[in-house]
Amino acid sequence: MTPAFLSIRSLRQTYGSVVAVDDVSLEIPEGEFLTFLGPSGSGKSTTLYALAGFNEPTSGDILLRGGSILATPSHKRNIGMVFQRYTLFPHLNVRENVGFPLRVRGRPEREVARRVDTMLALVRLDGYGDRMPGHLSGGQQQRVALARALAYDPPVLLMDEPLSALDKKLREEIQIEIRRIHRETGVTILYVTHDQEEALRLSDRIAVFNRGRIEQVGSGRDLYHNPATRFVASFIGDSNFLDAAEVRAEGGRGRVVFPDGTTVADLPVHRSTEGDGTLPAAQVMVRPQSLRLAGAGEGLPVRVLDVTFLGDTSTVQFRTAWGQEIWMRAGADDIAALSPDVTCDVSWNPAESHLFL
Repeated sequence: MTPAFLSIRSLRQTYGSVVAVDDVSLEIPEGEFLTFLGPSGSGKSTTLYALAGFNEPTSGDILLRGGSILATPSHKRNIGMVFQRYTLFPHLNVRENVGFPLRVRGRPEREVARRVDTMLALVRLDGYGDRMPGHLSGGQQQRVALARALAYDPPVLLMDEPLSALDKKLREEIQIEIRRIHRETGVTILYVTHDQEEALRLSDRIAVFNRGRIEQVGSGRDLYHNPATRFVASFIGDSNFLDAAEVRAEGGRGRVVFPDGTTVADLPVHRSTEGDGTLPAAQVMVRPQSLRLAGAGEGLPVRVLDVTFLGDTSTVQFRTAWGQEIWMRAGADDIAALSPDVTCDVSWNPAESHLFL
């Protein structure tokens, strides 16, 4: 069997009694854009820094092209790195910043000049070579940092929350550029973010981190439509979680009774225990866009708390009979008749929801 291009095997990182990374394993093919997604403190950056060689894992291994790199110092791993802060040398101009890693490696000046030209063209900063970092915008500085990280043609590029210091519009513009650069270079990218929208926009696959472990790995579409755990369901996309008073599950499908007596059947079941039969109360996850208005007595009775107009769509905040709040996203015309304090029923296709036990 051909080994994976990059392999993380049973990685564990502890700091005293604190477990920052707990048995993380991943197989990453060459050329993939893989994002580590999770909240602060979930272990994603610690895993990335182990790859870069900035911290030595407590146990486990990291293999590149079949060989362990743990004993290789960080400056000899030939891995590119882009940080949240641009870390450009303020006393060097753009050309000198981009050419720096090549000069450190003793490349001939003619080769350095050619490569710098190529990198500046790649990040669309032709003509900016003589500018100092202090005279560039935040987005331009991050492009220079990206050009510098790619200048020596590393096999892997690591990016640690590189866009979090930029405003929303600029983040979206640079995200498009990063995707384009990935397509044009084919470099393997491991990208850390806590922004689910950014992860969905950029990635081939996403590894969802929580409490030092990976809960699920898959494409954005897989994670959104088929979340394996309650955490993944809550972290990828918008979600409503409805408490169930009674649950019965059999053969991978479940039937729930909500606290007001409303019953919904044929729900896909996700659980950690084996076997069928009567199970304790659980939660039904349903996306806001899956909810729709139903006729009286044909769905879950709710009261409207608020309606927010957002142009072509609107959102509606509801409260159930037992006091739980949920919300719906729909076309503005579809819910034009709703207003606060109106009572109505909402329903959804059970196949588009998930029962977590």
